[in-house]
Amino acid sequence: MVVDTSILLAVFFNEKFGAWALDRLQEHADSLRMSTVNYAEALILIQDRQPHLFDEIHDAIRASSIRLVAPTAEQAESAASARLRFPLNLGDCFAYALAKQEQCPVLTLDKDFRKTDVPIIFPR
Repeated sequence: MVVDTSILLAVFFNEKFGAWALDRLQEHADSLRMSTVNYAEALILIQDRQPHLFDEIHDAIRASSIRLVAPTAEQAESAASARLRFPLNLGDCFAYALAKQEQCPVLTLDKDFRKTDVPIIFPR
């Protein structure tokens, strides 16, 4: 399962679906992966919003079971195609590309993923 940036932000910023997101992360701990593009996006937003907690949150992410996956040229091409086909931002395009390549769902809170052709795990 591919972890979208929105999931980490919900957990670490105690957002509306943070508890739901944490439950899904724990439930699927053995199969979590995240594009390093999304990892960078999360780090930027954490540093921007909670700079005093950055080191603690950074260490928690690195210690988690999430496997960080660097994008390949094929993923970059898939991400570029997704950007033209769907209403996704750059980070979302790389989550999409990783999910397509690894044939797995995206764990997300971003409604834009509903318009794509990848399966998603999204709260009801």
